[in-house]
Amino acid sequence: MATRQESRLRKLIQANQMLAQMDSLPELLPRLLELAQDVTDAVASSILLYDEEQNVLRFALARNDSPVVAQQILEGDFTLHMGEGIAGCVAESRKSILCSGSDPRINRLADVATGFTTRSLLCVPILYKNELLGVAQVLNPHDGGDFTTEDLEILESFAHLAGVALVRSKLLEALLEQERMTVQLQAAAHIHKAFLPRLPAMPKGWNVWATSRPAIHVGGDMYDFIPLPDGRLVTYIADVAGKGLGAALVGTAVWSRIRSHAASEITPSGILKILNEMLLNDMENNLFVTVCIAVYDMAAQTVTFANAGHLRPLIVSSGTVRELPVSTGLPLGIEQNVHYDDTLVELRSGQSLLLLSDGITEAYDAAHELYGEERVMELLQAASSAPYGRALLAAVDLWQAGIASNDDITLLEVWRDPA
Repeated sequence: MATRQESRLRKLIQANQMLAQMDSLPELLPRLLELAQDVTDAVASSILLYDEEQNVLRFALARNDSPVVAQQILEGDFTLHMGEGIAGCVAESRKSILCSGSDPRINRLADVATGFTTRSLLCVPILYKNELLGVAQVLNPHDGGDFTTEDLEILESFAHLAGVALVRSKLLEALLEQERMTVQLQAAAHIHKAFLPRLPAMPKGWNVWATSRPAIHVGGDMYDFIPLPDGRLVTYIADVAGKGLGAALVGTAVWSRIRSHAASEITPSGILKILNEMLLNDMENNLFVTVCIAVYDMAAQTVTFANAGHLRPLIVSSGTVRELPVSTGLPLGIEQNVHYDDTLVELRSGQSLLLLSDGITEAYDAAHELYGEERVMELLQAASSAPYGRALLAAVDLWQAGIASNDDITLLEVWRDPA
């Protein structure tokens, strides 16, 4: 007897070492059953995992000296409710059961479906820090007798190892999934960054500056500079509702359509009309987009605007700042046949035209207080020189004081040198 006990303890130690090397659940479960049968010298075994959402036990894997029987059990998709059958009683009470085949609590559905006859049964809960993960059960010793309390104790010790292994496997799978998602987001971030344009060469006396910073790896904010053959410059700032990869993909579609229509479509409002139809007809994502487009005619020293639900542009010069009276319009992707207006303004020497996303105004501090439009105006009035957006961005970073941004932040600025 001592020799048998020592052999079982050695098997438990070996089982612990083997289980510690397994990372995935599909690899782990068959090994668990093999080891459970080995330490108890059982003919058959099964593991039922706890489905917390449905509050039932589900057969995860069955193992038998007859593989056909084990496969039949799994193909039957058996589930047990709490308190149903021996396994359900063990799961409900979280206490082990040793019983003979005549026990009335035994659920005979699996036996009936497979032709297997249960003569003796051990069933133990698989727990981790009192959290139910499932149950393990072994059936029928090879010697033809009944299981003993010694068999029960060894299987309980094994179930403890199984609980640790299951939790470890789930944590590792979650970590691997997180790492895979991080890699995908990093790749998407590189792609998204590639769509951000270089600052264009400007005529003497004209200057540009822009930046875009996503709240997570990728975002829905974007901007662009599109030089036209006649010397004009199309710029815009856009904000897709939401954050992350989905918003970035919609943003890429917006970027492509504006690029393709900027030269052929004369007015900013015409570009917005095309974009609105594209979002409503070609994309089924229910995401809306705010866009403010500005077309600069450097020769005429004018800017023509059209706005679809975005923050109004700001004109800044030394000590003064004002919001341009541009119609905000309806965001793109909400209604068909929306009319957008064009607004023409003059950009004088020493003036700066600033476009910004609501990631600036809606940035909050540790107390969840928004930065707000009033602070934006005050900061721009106090700033000494262009690009004023750089000073505004620094002020918002200081306001957030290390708190992660709750939204993408984008700024685009065009200004003229003082006379």
